[in-house]
Amino acid sequence: MSESQQAPFSARYRGQHRQIDRDFPETAVNGLMHLLVDLVSKDYVSGWPAIAKELQRIARIAPVDYESSSVSSTRKAKEDSEQALNLLGWQKVYDFCERLHGHLAQEVGYFGDHDEYIVKVTRGEAQAYITDELQRLFLEEDLAFEFSDGMVRRRGRKHTVELATRAQVVLGDPRLTSARKHYDKALQFFRNPTKPDFENTVKEAVCAVEAAGKALFPAAKAATLGDLVKWLAANQDTSVPKALCQTINGVYGFRSGGDGVGHGGATGGAATRPVAEYILAVCASQIIYLVDIDNEQETDVPF
Repeated sequence: MSESQQAPFSARYRGQHRQIDRDFPETAVNGLMHLLVDLVSKDYVSGWPAIAKELQRIARIAPVDYESSSVSSTRKAKEDSEQALNLLGWQKVYDFCERLHGHLAQEVGYFGDHDEYIVKVTRGEAQAYITDELQRLFLEEDLAFEFSDGMVRRRGRKHTVELATRAQVVLGDPRLTSARKHYDKALQFFRNPTKPDFENTVKEAVCAVEAAGKALFPAAKAATLGDLVKWLAANQDTSVPKALCQTINGVYGFRSGGDGVGHGGATGGAATRPVAEYILAVCASQIIYLVDIDNEQETDVPF
């Protein structure tokens, strides 16, 4: 998704409180068909026969042979494409979106006066266009997913996405390699389009905070995040308010006591999607905060 891509007015006005999950509604299917018409007209895909055959493959419908030079056959391929698309379950439609980008996209070119082949639009440029248009469609339909890097991923609220992005920037510190791996895993568990794992989202996000704290404050000699919080509260050099220490303790407590998160049979509450997204956002903020504290402790270089 290009950085300039913004949610359209209709999506901004509607807000993002309720995103459509486990569905690809009829309006979204219609929007996808409009995109396919656009891609065919631009030659970003080879034509309706290729689209129809790919949809038939995904839907496990018997393949049909089309004559690309025949107008009637091409028209039939378009009709079959629409029919197959409407038969697909929501998961398979997202599969098609990924295949549209990764398999069907093609470069656009022509032969010049001296029979030299001239590329008008590279395959990468065609894929970038498909990425932007699919992402625009997902935003317009308020789907619970985003399209980036050729893949469908579960998206969060705008606030969560922004915090996660900022956390990933500070996690670029070589000292925080372990923490970065944990947070990346948390995002992968949360964004999985078909089988999101919210329990492991919580576990890995809190582990990322723990790993970051241990790496940034080795003097604490902390074995757990709880140990680190006690050290931060007692250490006057860090100046961490006790109320904020309680916030860190809170997510650590849920990581240990949430249903199916830390221990089997725990009764600390279910790791639902809203809970998992909250933990992702809070842990991102905590990692950024811990890095800020560490930066404040750095001694100025004498001149």
